[in-house]
Amino acid sequence: MDEKKFGVRIAELRNINNITQLELAEKLGVTDRAVSKWETGGGFPDITLLPQIADAFNVSIDYLLRGGTRIKQEIYANHVSNKYNDYVNNNYLSNGWKIVDMKLSGDGDGAGICAVIMEKEIYGDYV
Repeated sequence: MDEKKFGVRIAELRNINNITQLELAEKLGVTDRAVSKWETGGGFPDITLLPQIADAFNVSIDYLLRGGTRIKQEIYANHVSNKYNDYVNNNYLSNGWKIVDMKLSGDGDGAGICAVIMEKEIYGDYV
């Protein structure tokens, strides 16, 4: 785990969310100097703060520590069947994907289309 990369992630998340160091510090019950220290690679926050930091930015603790990106995938089906369910379960959900949304539409005569929107975090320094 690299202190500099961790600090860059915190600074980026803070800037994306338009939160100052002081505002983040107040949310976490630390000083703005502590936040500055993290962002400049001078150290890590106490481990007990990681869930609060992750919640503040709506990211996972894994993302904070390892970096990564979220990728989304949409899968469409003209009708939902056991075959479709098995496909989603075997190829996506069992491989770390999470369903984040589902869209259904119909024509009024019983025919419809289903779209399952899934998301997965990919970790690494290649992002």
